[in-house]
Order: sequence, then C-alpha cells, then structure tokens
Amino acid sequence: MSGIVQLGDVPGWLQTTIGAAGLYLGLRARRQEQALDWARLLTELSGRSDEELRRLVEDNPALAELAASAWEAAAETASDAKRRLLATVVAAAMSGAADAEVEPLGFLLRTVIALEPAHVTLLVVIASPQEHHEFEGRSVVYRAEITARWSSPPDLLDPAVSLLTREGLVEQRQSFFRDEDSTGRQPVWCATPYGRRFLEFLDGIDA
Repeated sequence: MSGIVQLGDVPGWLQTTIGAAGLYLGLRARRQEQALDWARLLTELSGRSDEELRRLVEDNPALAELAASAWEAAAETASDAKRRLLATVVAAAMSGAADAEVEPLGFLLRTVIALEPAHVTLLVVIASPQEHHEFEGRSVVYRAEITARWSSPPDLLDPAVSLLTREGLVEQRQSFFRDEDSTGRQPVWCATPYGRRFLEFLDGIDA
C-alpha cells in the first residue's frame, strides 16, 4: 500500500469500533495492509455485508470491543495463519452476536493474540503424546518426546512452555522415575481442560 492514508480505506463497520480508525491512521503502510487483509478475511468468513457488520458492532459493544482487539492484533502480526485465526474467532462471535456467546470467545481471542504458530504446534505435541505415559491418571509427555517432535530450537522450549502455562493451556508436574543409574523426579507436561477446548476450537476451524 502506498500514498496518502485515507480514513475511507477502513471498512465502514470497523470505523464504529473502539479506536480502530485512529489505530489505522497511526500505522505504517505494511501494518495497514495487514489490518485491511484481516478485515477482508472477516468479511469473507462472516458472510455478511458491510452494512450488516456495522449494525452488529453498533448494537453489541462487547462484540465491537472484540473486533477492535482482533483488528489491532492483526495489524501487528505478519503471520497469515494468525490473522485468519483472529478473523475466525470474531466471525464465530458474530454468528451468535449475543453477549453470552461473545464472552467465552473473548478468552479464546486473548489466547490467540498471545500465541504464535510455533506455540500452537507445541500445544498439539503436549496434548497428543505418541508415547504412552500417565501421571496421576492423566496422559503426559516428557521433554525428550517434545524436543523430538517440536521443530523449533531446543533452547526455545522453556520460554514457550512458560507462555503456554501462563495462558492456562498446559500444566507441569514432577514425575518420579527409576532407572539403572539413578532415581529422582523430572518434569512432565499435560494439556489443561482449557488447552483441549482451545484445540477443539482450532479443529473445528480446520474441519
């Protein structure tokens, strides 16, 4: 995108959301294009006209706030996959439109904003162990399996797991072990109920 930025570049329905238009005018060209790409995706996924979207956000402040948060996050990410996921969450909220439907999707949106694609891949690895291990009745995964299946550099594992833990997607436990050389405890990880709910939402998108 080049030339003088015009407020008219922002879809009419987004001009009614909280801070979206002002944010757009303050963005550099690349981020403006990323934000507009998200708006186009949302229009496509929602199957609604610009006028229908405008009425939705005007009539539902919670939905307007959700859309504005997603719009801002979309402007900040160069990931096509993340922008599509952000648009999908808002489109799902629009399909219900009532506050009761928007609230739980607000949690999902905050999670999407916090994660990058590599974090989602890591969550999938933790939630679907290939080796059978149980701890306190739950299926868990050891570090060795994670590093074998997760393609990112090993030194990124601890900060990535910390982020997933902070977002409530995974839990860490200390598992007792005994082998020929020693006994002790080592960390294992498992997906939380919310982590599985988040993955179910992603599976629903891909289905």
